[in-house]
Amino acid sequence: MTQTGPAALLRRLAQRVEGKAPGPRACRHEIPVTAYSDPARFQRERQRLFRRRPLVLGHASQLPAAGDALVWDWLGLPLITLRDRQGSLATFKNVCRHRGMRLVQEQGCTRLRSLVCPYHQWTYGLDGTLRNIPRQEMFTALDADTLGLAPVATEVRHGLIWVQVEGSLDLDTHLAGLGEDLDAFDLADYHFCEQSVRSVQANWKLIQDAFLDAYHVTRLHKDTVGQFFPDALAESDLIGDHTRSAVARNEIEEAPALADEELDLRRHATFSYTVFPGSVLVFQPDYPAVISLFPQAPDRTLFVHSMLTREPPKSEQERDHFRRSFKLIDEGVFAAEDVFVAVGTQRGIDSGANQALLFGGLEEAAVRFHEIIEREIADV
Repeated sequence: MTQTGPAALLRRLAQRVEGKAPGPRACRHEIPVTAYSDPARFQRERQRLFRRRPLVLGHASQLPAAGDALVWDWLGLPLITLRDRQGSLATFKNVCRHRGMRLVQEQGCTRLRSLVCPYHQWTYGLDGTLRNIPRQEMFTALDADTLGLAPVATEVRHGLIWVQVEGSLDLDTHLAGLGEDLDAFDLADYHFCEQSVRSVQANWKLIQDAFLDAYHVTRLHKDTVGQFFPDALAESDLIGDHTRSAVARNEIEEAPALADEELDLRRHATFSYTVFPGSVLVFQPDYPAVISLFPQAPDRTLFVHSMLTREPPKSEQERDHFRRSFKLIDEGVFAAEDVFVAVGTQRGIDSGANQALLFGGLEEAAVRFHEIIEREIADV
């Protein structure tokens, strides 16, 4: 049987264990350090990649009930994503249409019955419609139907909330078939459990680089998760502009003796998907991690990490277990190791010691990622 999708990468890893498939070839690529530090380039990336393409905001289960809202300024704009009384999710600019005042002040998750401007008490429903104007008789030629909150394109697909600030959201074209893989991992059936938002003093691409090679796994993570993986045994390919990666786990040794249908996408490898431009989905054995990056400056990025679980916690004891698991990965691996090297590399870039960063044969997925960026921000 011919394997397709993630199973094809898993079978290829099994063939490499048997010595029946070649590994990557040695090579040398250079990425100029200006790719991580130039302010003009940063502005092009933010405008063309993060405002004109669909972005993963998070998992839809984070906002399960009517009035649940996420207030976020992560793209440099005041935005609010909320669920209305009919169960639909939408995103609006968090701005009153009267005098431009910010409506909801504090960022983060909250519960709302309506949106009331603190300036003059103009009131909006959860669907963004203008519901009340105090002393409306003092306005002439006022059409309340045209003064609802300014919408931002939003769609829920495969359990994820996708948002695009500018232009029309064409999710089918953007996904380019990625949704079949997300369905293979049952992503829509998971439940939001925990989240952290941290400011990282590094360019967003340095963080992506850390998730795009297996070269570092047994080295950088030697005292944490590295012990669960053989050295640099990984495969990757492209789905549209998105990178699908499979890093073999130690259990891959048993895979050559297994039939195709016995291969396990979580036991024999850890799959990760770099969802272009700024998200990473990591399907760990215990839970999927949803990571979204929001560039703030050439050397500063917001790192948003969410933990999903098969079922919501049924007790406080189970919730505490999930919290400990989340903290172990979020702080002990992502922050202490992956983010740590991104920050250290940014400081190294700023020192002027190197004119370029070097990438070899075990890091070609990162090179392909940079090539896509170059294509997207090129002046035509």
